[in-house]
Amino acid sequence: MKVLRHRAFARLILAYVVAQAGSKIHRVALLVLVYLLTENALWVSLVLGVQLLGTVVFSPLLSAWADTQDRRRLLVWSDLLRVPLVALIPLLGAKSLPVLLLLVFLIELCRDLHDPIQNAVVPDLVPKEEVDEGNSLVLLADRLSEVLFVGAAGVLVATLGAEYAFYLNAATYLASGLILLGLPSLRPRQLPKGAFFARVKEGIGHLVGHPTIRRAVGTLFVAAAFGSVETALGVVLAIKWLGVGSAGFGFMEAAMALGAILGGLAMPYLLRRIPRERLFLLGLLLFGIFEASVGAFPVFAWVLVAFFLGGFLNMVFIVPARSILQLNTPQEMRGRIFAAFSAVMNAAVLIGTMLGGALEGFIGAPMVFLLAGSMVSLAALYTLLIGGIPAPREERQTLA
Repeated sequence: MKVLRHRAFARLILAYVVAQAGSKIHRVALLVLVYLLTENALWVSLVLGVQLLGTVVFSPLLSAWADTQDRRRLLVWSDLLRVPLVALIPLLGAKSLPVLLLLVFLIELCRDLHDPIQNAVVPDLVPKEEVDEGNSLVLLADRLSEVLFVGAAGVLVATLGAEYAFYLNAATYLASGLILLGLPSLRPRQLPKGAFFARVKEGIGHLVGHPTIRRAVGTLFVAAAFGSVETALGVVLAIKWLGVGSAGFGFMEAAMALGAILGGLAMPYLLRRIPRERLFLLGLLLFGIFEASVGAFPVFAWVLVAFFLGGFLNMVFIVPARSILQLNTPQEMRGRIFAAFSAVMNAAVLIGTMLGGALEGFIGAPMVFLLAGSMVSLAALYTLLIGGIPAPREERQTLA
């Protein structure tokens, strides 16, 4: 927690906790709302697919413009614009699925602007040697909000209805935007050169051209294409197969979040003993094993344990992944890199969620979990067998 002594970073974390508190409740409410309205897993996948499609198509384009702007201003406005959009979901979206899809798409565009910038500015707010700790704390704040609010969200939606969750989320975005007003100016140190589409191409080119980033992102792409079934089928597993309803789904998500909190707290200890690049692959390998176990043993008590361990292992591979991207990318290009990374990852998640929703009707959610988790582990094992992921050049020189 010593990284919080940097006041601007502490403000970023505070705003993130406030916004995530509402958005985690929003996620449960949205998935339950869609499934109860349609009683069809394909509609759940479609809503998630609309979110992911916005990221895949528009995130790289938005970031090429955002890398030339004051990132503080964009963080503030991307929060404030989401306030009315979220509030309209219970007023209009619940009455019309096409309107709901449009609102979900517009909210996602704001998130596509906000999240890459938030990830990009961490190295600007903390010293280089504390980047891993900063990334751990960002993700820890995310998971802490899940523990505190996702389980409560399931109960709230089950007893009072979904509209309260959406209004609460709108209020948290408003509060987050006001907190972020206190950040210092975050203009790029060096303005990117070239025309707009040349900057888009440059960001994507760095992602696929840098050997360390290419191998890390390639492994994550394959893993996400299979491992993302939980995003679409978690609620289906809870309601249809386990019979625990929306409250049970909330507790499953909270168990994963609690594991992630402990994983975040353990990250400094693990990073002192295992190289960042190797820890990334080991975490991914074990994550796949426990995801597969959900399908092998579809009993609510075990599912809670597996989700808890999956949350822990999610931190073990995602924190090093963010640091790998940040430490291998120039400061003025980080927004584009994280946007391109989000686009690639969400393209994989789009494949996984749509495939999971389609397969659920044929083989059932447990079998989908079993197959998907196995493929995640195989992707990590393959990268380990071909030599793993190389460390940044300066770190290799230091070790030598």
